[in-house]
Amino acid sequence: MQLLIRVQSNALAGLRRVAVLLAAGLALASCGAGHDTDCLKSNGSVTTQRRALNHAITNLVLYNNVDVTIVPDTANYAEVRAGEHVIDDITFTYQGDHRLLIRNTSTCNWARSYDTPREVRLHVATVKDIEQRGYGLLTTEGQWKQDTLFVHSSSTGDINLNVNCAYLFVDLYDAGDMTLHGQATEFHPNLGSNGFLFASDLQTRFCYFHVYRDGIGDAHVRVSQNLGGILDGRGTFYYTGSPTLIDTKGAGKLVRE
Repeated sequence: MQLLIRVQSNALAGLRRVAVLLAAGLALASCGAGHDTDCLKSNGSVTTQRRALNHAITNLVLYNNVDVTIVPDTANYAEVRAGEHVIDDITFTYQGDHRLLIRNTSTCNWARSYDTPREVRLHVATVKDIEQRGYGLLTTEGQWKQDTLFVHSSSTGDINLNVNCAYLFVDLYDAGDMTLHGQATEFHPNLGSNGFLFASDLQTRFCYFHVYRDGIGDAHVRVSQNLGGILDGRGTFYYTGSPTLIDTKGAGKLVRE
């Protein structure tokens, strides 16, 4: 009987070793081409790179887990902060002269510390259109003044902006929340998913909105003159202020806070 137990124990130990080797092999395979040793390297010490940017940039697209801060400036450049072993995995690519794509191409991130920053500070003067397709945080340093600004959220990454605009258009089509501060003469929010809009701290004169049927997230806005739009979603549209004209359509809920 003891011999049988010993044989079974050795067999189980062998199976465990095989399982560990298979798991390690799958982990390394998941690193993909060009990142064959990603799973084996640490983040390294935190460092900062300064990178030049095309002065013609007007559009920005964000991917993956990168936190991006917009720094209003008269010059265009970026400061990238991350671990020295992975900082080059934060890539900048261009589509034409005007569209900048920011990605974190690191793989096997589950094997590393999440305490190490993956941050980009973008000093820009001319960006007018931003798409959040990642799951980092998009924010501003100070108030960002633009005549016209478009902000699109189609991911789980949150957005928190302080702006001063004549015309501000935003849309939310995923679970990421959007928080807005500052002021906008004309504000056009569009909601089509479960992300929430927190814009009670954004002073607006005219607010024209569209909540689509798939919109289940709530919205909070502040308006002083005209409030109008379509309420087809299941979320509640809250407003503060004393608009002089309210004109809405649809079966959704409009509630004064």
